[in-house]
Parts: sequence; C-alpha cells; structure tokens
Amino acid sequence: MDKGYIENGFIVDLSHAKKTSEIIYELSRVLEMPESKGKCICLKLGGVNITQSELTSIKALVELMESELSFISTSSSQTLEAATALDIKISEFTTEIEAPAFNSENAPEIEKALDNIFGEGEAEKQSTENTPQENESVKIAQQEDENITENEIPSEVDEETEKLQKEPETLPTLYIRRTLRSGQSISSDGNIIVIGDVNPGAEIIAKGDVTVWGVLSGIAHAGSDGNNYARIRALKLNPVQIRIGEIFARRPDTVNIPYIQKTSEFTPEEAYTSNGNIIIKKIQKIKEI
Repeated sequence: MDKGYIENGFIVDLSHAKKTSEIIYELSRVLEMPESKGKCICLKLGGVNITQSELTSIKALVELMESELSFISTSSSQTLEAATALDIKISEFTTEIEAPAFNSENAPEIEKALDNIFGEGEAEKQSTENTPQENESVKIAQQEDENITENEIPSEVDEETEKLQKEPETLPTLYIRRTLRSGQSISSDGNIIVIGDVNPGAEIIAKGDVTVWGVLSGIAHAGSDGNNYARIRALKLNPVQIRIGEIFARRPDTVNIPYIQKTSEFTPEEAYTSNGNIIIKKIQKIKEI
C-alpha cells in the first residue's frame, strides 16, 4: 500500500463491529456488491479480537465471493498475531493528509458555486440528544425538507453544543480536484471538499464536514474526532457506509444501486444526525445550465 492507495483495492470499514459474527455479516453484504468482485479487499477491523480460525473463515469468505483479502488494519494484538500466522499483510492506514490553509484566488468562486448547489445558511440545527450509535444495522433515513418537524429543531442549545455545531467553520479545508478511485483513502484534520466522485471502495475521512461535488458511493466519515454535529453533502448520496461522529449507518438491504446514471439534473443531499440516527435530506433541486 502506498500513500493510501492499493491498485484494484476495495476498502471495507468494519471497525464499528463488536464481535466476529457482526464482521462476517457486514462483510458478506459488501462482498455481494458487483463493485467488490475481483478486488483486493482491505479490511479495517478495529479492536475486535479475532482468532486464527475465525480469520481463516473471513479469508475464505472473501475468496468465495471472488475477491482477495489483500491486508487488514487492526488495533487488536490477538488479531495481529492471527494475521501474522496466516501471512496476511497488516496496514495501519496511516494516510492522513495535512489540511493546508486555503488561500487560492479561486476560493471565492468555488465557495460561491458550492453555495449555489447546497444552499447557504438554510440547514436546520440538530437535536441535542445525539448519542453514540452502537447498532451497526441502523438504516439511513431519508427525509424531505418539508417533512422535518419543529420538535427536531431545538429552541435553545447549550454552549458546548453550539461550539460543536460551529467547529467545521473554524477548521481548514482540503480541496481535492479529482475522483477518488476504489482503494484510495484520504483523511484530514479539517474539512474535505472533493470536486469529483467518490467511487465504491474508496474512503474519505474528515474531522469536520465532507462535501462531494459529485456522486458519493464509497465510505464517508465526517466528525472523525467524535463530533456528531458534522455533516456530509453530495450531489448524490449513495454510500456503502456512512459515519457522522460516533454514529454509523449503512445502505439498507433493500437498496442496491451500485451505479448512478449521471444526468443534467441533480438533487443535492445532506446527511446529518438527529436523535442518534443519520438522516438524509434533499437540499434543493438545481438543473445544469
């Protein structure tokens, strides 16, 4: 692996799983996607302790689904020993990119264009009841602007909540002017704006907000330091996995749209958290001129 990219790779983030059975269930779902076939699977396993026999089963599952287990990332010493015994490569996914201060002369034009697409200052404040989500099977809810009820918008927020809500505004922004291909992983201690698509099997992680001026089909994690008030925006949200702070969601079992047909008409969408769930809402409709 070189600078967060492996040729023909497909990143699968299972670090939210609490036990081996959850890992196998989630992995089998992802491997059923057409995009994962014949790919070098890169597993992020977190701190779950996995025995050598269990890791052998995981490797066999990957191969059964016509893919290859390329390497794993783990913080468990037991899993590390099992992988070493099976000659499975280990990676720490150390792919952080320092987010520089953005002083380009083109910044106002880019920000204006993004405001025209995603709206400006119209986002609702989130509920103060956001809590870490431990149920890995939580579904992504979709909700139109007009369906948001008043009780979801608190009349008052405490100082700490207001600080978290405004944190992305204080962070530097990393601009990436290219499509992220399968197997690529980009992370930053600020906000990330991608002018392009994020393909299935790619990963984008930001301490602040994530904005994709294109189709988001891979893994996205906003508020990576635990800020549940961060947001994820894209012209089209079709992620395999999505996280905001400590809250995790995945594409529902009933939804399998591996490829998005691009048209001249877009419906920008935004993901945020409310009452421990991730909500996806349409922002506004624009049409390419």
